Amino acid sequence: MAHSLESLVIRHTRRLPSPDGSAGDGSTAARQFDAALTSVGFKLSAELLERLSGLSEATVVRTARQTLHLVTEMVGDHVRHNSYFIDFPANVPDTEEFWMECVTKALGDEKSRANVLTQLAHGALDLLSLPTYGRYQHTYEEMLAAQAELIASAGDRVTVLHLGRDLDDELTDLYQALAGSATPLGEEHLSDLGTLAARCVLGPQPDSIPVRENRAVVNEARLGVGADLLLDTVTDALRLACALSGGDVTLQQPTRFRALPRPVRRALLAGLDAVIAADPAKLADVHAHREPFKRLGERLHPHEHPRWPHAADVFAVARGEKEARTFDSRVEKLLDEFDVLGAVRLLKSAPGKLFRALDLLLRIAAGQGERDAVVAAAVQVAPEVSGRVVLAVREHFQNREHETAEPRVFVNRRGCGWVTPTTGRRSPPPTVIV
Repeated sequence: MAHSLESLVIRHTRRLPSPDGSAGDGSTAARQFDAALTSVGFKLSAELLERLSGLSEATVVRTARQTLHLVTEMVGDHVRHNSYFIDFPANVPDTEEFWMECVTKALGDEKSRANVLTQLAHGALDLLSLPTYGRYQHTYEEMLAAQAELIASAGDRVTVLHLGRDLDDELTDLYQALAGSATPLGEEHLSDLGTLAARCVLGPQPDSIPVRENRAVVNEARLGVGADLLLDTVTDALRLACALSGGDVTLQQPTRFRALPRPVRRALLAGLDAVIAADPAKLADVHAHREPFKRLGERLHPHEHPRWPHAADVFAVARGEKEARTFDSRVEKLLDEFDVLGAVRLLKSAPGKLFRALDLLLRIAAGQGERDAVVAAAVQVAPEVSGRVVLAVREHFQNREHETAEPRVFVNRRGCGWVTPTTGRRSPPPTVIV
C-alpha cells in the first residue's frame, strides 16, 4: 500500500518522498539508480542523490526498484511501442497513395490477387483484407535501429525527480491540492483523490472544495469513517449516492443505484434533511435531476424515517407531489407582474443572473426611479460577478447603443450556435452603465 501511495506522489509532484532506512554508504547504488533513470528520461536531483547516498545500499536498491517500475510506466517504456511506418515521422505517405500502394502489392501477390480482383469486380474493396494494410511491415528491433538517430536526439530531455518530505506530509499536501482544485479533475485524478481521501479525510482539509465531483469523492471517504458529510445542496447528496453505487458523479450518465446499507441511508437522509431545513428554497434544485432522485428515493425509503420530513419533501418534489418553484421561475413571475424592484431584490442574491437580466430590467422599469434602483443594485454586486459575464454584458450594451438589422449569433459552451435577427429596442443612453 505504501508503494502505491508513493507512486501517487511521484506521478503528481515529481518528488520522491524522503526514503526511510538505515544509514550507510549507498553512493554506488545511488549513482547506478541515477544512470538507470536517465535511460527512461528521468534523473535524480542533487539533493535527492545526496540523501540516497547516505542510506544503506539495501534501502537504495529497494527504492530504485520501486521508482524505476513507476517511471517506466509513466513514460510508457514498459510497453513495446512500434510505429506503423518505420521512418516515422518522416516518409509518411498520403492516405490515397498508401492505399494504392497496398492494392498494388496485393495484386502482385499470387495468394491475394484473386480475392482483390473479385472484390473490385463488385465495386468495393475491404482494405483490411489487403496483406499490407493495418499490419506492421517491420519488427520492433528494426524500428529501433532505423530510429536510432531520433532516439539519441531526444536523450537530452529529462525530468528531474526531487527530494520530497515525509510520505504523510506529501500525501496530505497532494490530497488538499486535488480536493481543493478549482477545475474539474479527470477520471484518473478523481480515482487518485478517492485513494488519498480514504487516508487523509480525518486530517487537515482544504479551505473549500469548489468542484462538486471532488466533494462527492471526499464525502464517500467521510461516510466510510463516520465523519460529517459536506453537503451544501441536494445535488451534493445525489452525487454522493452515485459515487457509492460506482456511478458517474458528474451526473452526465445515468447511475443504477445499488441497495445501500441502513447506516448509509440514514446518513444521506439526515444530510438532505439538514440542507432543506437550512434553506427550503433549495428544494427547487431537485427539478434539474428529477429522474435520478426518483430512483434514489426507491433505495433510501424516506417514508420509513418520519424524523427527517424535509428529506421526504425532496422525493415528493421529484415525484411531482409537492411544488417547489425554482429561482428562475420566481424571477420570471415578478417580471411578468412588472415588479422590477421585487425582481432586483431577489436577483441580488445571484449577482451573475442580475447582470444577465440588466437589459430587460432597464427596459421594463417604470421610470427613472426604478432604473436608478437597478443601476445601484448592479454597482453593489459587480465585484461578485465573473469577468466573463461582465465583459459579455458590456458588449451587449454597446451593441444596444446602435440600431442595426444585422443578425445576432449565439454560441453555447459546447460550441453549438444559432443565429437570429435583431429585434430589440435600443436602450436609453442614460441606462448604459457598463
